[in-house]
Amino acid sequence: MKKLKLSILIGALLAAPTFVMADEFEPSVELGGALKVKYYVDDANEASKSNGGEFAFDALELDIDSQISENWTASAKYIFKNSSSNHFVKYAYAAYNGVEDWQFQGGIVGKPFGNKSFISHNWWESINYYMGFEDDYDLGAKAIYNSGAWTSEIAFFKNSEYSAEDTRSYAADTFSGEVNGTKYNNEETNTFNIRQSYVLDFDKLTVQLGASLEYGQIYDSLHDDNGTSTAYAVHLDAQYSGYQLQLQMVDYDYDQFDSKGKDGLYAMKMGEGAYEVAAKGQIFAANIAKSIGYDWGTVTVYNDYSHLTPDTDVNANLNDSVINTTGMSIAVSDFFIFVDHIYGKNAVWIGGQSGLGIENQDDDFHSLFNISVSYYF
Repeated sequence: MKKLKLSILIGALLAAPTFVMADEFEPSVELGGALKVKYYVDDANEASKSNGGEFAFDALELDIDSQISENWTASAKYIFKNSSSNHFVKYAYAAYNGVEDWQFQGGIVGKPFGNKSFISHNWWESINYYMGFEDDYDLGAKAIYNSGAWTSEIAFFKNSEYSAEDTRSYAADTFSGEVNGTKYNNEETNTFNIRQSYVLDFDKLTVQLGASLEYGQIYDSLHDDNGTSTAYAVHLDAQYSGYQLQLQMVDYDYDQFDSKGKDGLYAMKMGEGAYEVAAKGQIFAANIAKSIGYDWGTVTVYNDYSHLTPDTDVNANLNDSVINTTGMSIAVSDFFIFVDHIYGKNAVWIGGQSGLGIENQDDDFHSLFNISVSYYF
């Protein structure tokens, strides 16, 4: 990805302001972004099928990376989606690198939970993303320690990047408001995350093993009291000669203070939408991929599978959710392309479904064919 680089020279501000020492630090700012469009066919939308699909603007992303001093950097990304009100910050943080083997970040930072990279390869991502356990960013601080094969991360998040009533957000957060006739009054706050990773290197085979923990409060604004959110995950990411295997298991419990009348459900929000999920359960993910390099770029073919199983005695009618995506990504020059067939059951926004781990609206699998093209500048 190319970026526009602006170099800012700092003079001595003494007798000779135009004289710059050879070893003097030079701050810099890099500006970049991406323009994204998509073509999709939704099997639950008769108009979409009849007219051969729809072509639409997806997003405009703007990002900035700054080297402020020898030890300080700052980064931010802002995203404009396909409606005038749907725009939001993905991340915005400052980082300090002045201590050997450590990095400290503060602002809207990535949550260290689950596989260190994505637990998916496709444009739609996995069930974890829609539950707040993949590619998530919140307001807080994080410390990262790297020593050889070990990486340790600990973070504290005061709250989500937007209020619990605001449905704008890049990834899933707790929602406060009404969903399907049920009123929720929850706000995520005071959350701690720990992730420990270890890399085994066997020449051509690299295996990354990891475990993650999460503990936080769920503030009930109506009753002025707190519930708790807890989760743990174990994860594996293995690569061998271009092949990749990812495995992950998440056990979670959104134990809200006022669960009366909720029927074992919890409210989440993202992308200007709100939906219900099973308040307690497990999420399993298993992905395989193969990357092939060419003179002109790289092609990665993959199959990503994720499965949520509700785990509550409150409501026996809750059903599993499944997403399976078969596809490929193509990286060539400044372009990145996804071609995906997304197949889901009881999975939010696939086939008009309205939640995850909820009572089935129907017993069918639904599909979404999607091509996403991104140009990075």
